[in-house]
Parts: sequence; structure tokens; C-alpha cells
Amino acid sequence: MSLLEALVLGIVQGLTEFLPISSSAHLVLVPELLGWEQPSLPYVVLLHAGTLLALVVYFRRELIATVAGMLRPGPARRFLILLIAGTLPAAVIGVAFEEQFEDSFGDSFQVALQLIVTGLILVGIEILIRRNPRPADEPEDLTGLDGLVGQLSATKAAAVGFAQAFAIVPGISRSGSTIAAGLLAGLSRAQAARFSFLLSIPILFGTTLFKVPDLAGESAGMSALVVGFLASLVTGYLAIAGTISFLQRRGLLSFAAYCVIAGTIAAFLLR
Repeated sequence: MSLLEALVLGIVQGLTEFLPISSSAHLVLVPELLGWEQPSLPYVVLLHAGTLLALVVYFRRELIATVAGMLRPGPARRFLILLIAGTLPAAVIGVAFEEQFEDSFGDSFQVALQLIVTGLILVGIEILIRRNPRPADEPEDLTGLDGLVGQLSATKAAAVGFAQAFAIVPGISRSGSTIAAGLLAGLSRAQAARFSFLLSIPILFGTTLFKVPDLAGESAGMSALVVGFLASLVTGYLAIAGTISFLQRRGLLSFAAYCVIAGTIAAFLLR
């Protein structure tokens, strides 16, 4: 793998992991359309490790507060319960159908079609939300855990978790699905985005822990590994802040249009 490929794939992962446009689709379609070899699964996991670190840095205050307060009653413990409830569905389904999901990455045309499905999901959710406006995003939505635990029950968190499990299918955006489910659960746009991103931490951590040992046999080269990881980390951090800010002002329709157009063009070219 060249350094240019590593840089491009790292940027693609960092941006698309948090923008609701499906990182899995882009990591399949970009190399396919550019005539590059598909990145190996361990390399893709390394890129995800970069976005995991971006999450930890960005949400460090929330994570520290959760760890410090999880042994006593309060918002931190309630948030931890929400996180567990939201993580279990994807963890169980991911383990049960791991081989099938990995095989589905090999069908680029189907991935392009699933990207279109992501766009249609976002359109539907945006229409519903505009017909039934959610609470305005208050400043406290962007800091601390009180806003989340005050609006979200464990049952609703589990429903968001099932949306995350659905997004294991390549081409279905994880952030798009979970943000959409959070909005349907009654969260504001900022809260839905924040919970979506925080909910990805356990899954990314588990995947990274499980797959990173496979990097020992990775042929991409150390330079490509470092470049991809750093590019994913930096762009991922920027994408987290940018997505939260954008959703507060503009909603999901821009991302929906992109998914439908990009998926249609990719499907046409691959067909």
C-alpha cells in the first residue's frame, strides 16, 4: 500500500465514521473505483482505532465523569446503564453473524445499493422530525451527561442499539442509523449525535482489541499503518465536532442527498 492510499483511506475513515454517510461503504467503494486493492480487515480495524482515539479525546470529560461516578447513584451510573443497553444488541448480533458480515464486504455493488438505503432512511427520519419538532438544542446538550440521562431510558437506549446492530451491514451508516433512532426516541439533534458517537466507543474498542493482533501479518508496511492511523485520528476528531454543529443548524437532508447520489453513481459504474 502506498502512502497516498494510506492517507486517503485514513481521511475517508475519519470523516465517514461520524458523518452519517457510512464509513464501511466508502472503505469498499473508494478503493474499488480508484482501482486500488481492497484494504485488509486488520488495516480497516487500525483505521477504526484512529477514530476510537479521536472519540476518547473528544469525549474525555464525559468518559472520566462516567468512570469516576459509576459506583455511586447519579448521572454517571445511569449513563453507564444506557451505554450497556445500547451496546448489547450490536455486540450479540456482531458476534453471531461475524462471518456473514465480513463476506458481504466483497460485493461492492450491493454496498453501493445499501448506501442508497442509508440515504432513504435519513430522508424518512428528517421528514418525521420536521413534522414533530424536537426540543431546541440547549448549551447543556453539548457538555455533561445530564441531558442524555434525563431524556433517554434503558429501553430507548436498547432501541438505538438495535439500530447500531442493523448498521453492521456494509453501506448502512452506523452514525446515521443511531442518530435517527435517537431522534425517534425523543433526543434533540445534538443529544442524538452525542449518544451515537459515545455508543460507538465500546464497539470500536471491542473490535480493535479483537482484531489488532492480526496486524502482525499485515503487508501494508509500518509507514502506511502510521499514516492511515494518524489521518483517521485527526479527521475523525474534526468530524465529530463538525457533525454535531452541522446537525444543529441543517439536519440530515444534505447527508441523505449525498448518500443517494453517491450510491447511485457507484452502482452505475460498478454495474
